Amino acid sequence: MTVTGSEKSRSTAERVAAQLTTWPGLEASRPSCGAGRGFSFRGGQILHLHTGGEADLHLTWACVGRIDKVLAESGQVVTRPGDDWVTVYLESDTAGSLLISLLSLAIRAVDAPQETQPCTWERTRPRNRLRSMWT
Repeated sequence: MTVTGSEKSRSTAERVAAQLTTWPGLEASRPSCGAGRGFSFRGGQILHLHTGGEADLHLTWACVGRIDKVLAESGQVVTRPGDDWVTVYLESDTAGSLLISLLSLAIRAVDAPQETQPCTWERTRPRNRLRSMWT
């Protein structure tokens, strides 16, 4: 997908998406939940940029467990007990930078494609309300 418009007129999610399209090994894809824009790494979904300024990131529970307190204190990330996915609220460029940093951690945590539970968006939204701003 080509992102158009000036840098300032784009949302934080759009600026993040534009940056990520240049990362080697990261492939833009349709998210399994059908809402927004997805990115995969080594064949597995790793990031969903949803409408409304939310992003779901697959960090792995081991990674979340190591940095859970810091994530919670940021005020921009929601974790859930036993969940491999975290939600990042993209309300500012700082949150976008945090998401980019966390995605780097997520990529390092991926050893091989693995079965994961659906992202938070997919598990918490009624099916009939899922719509993508990028379709």
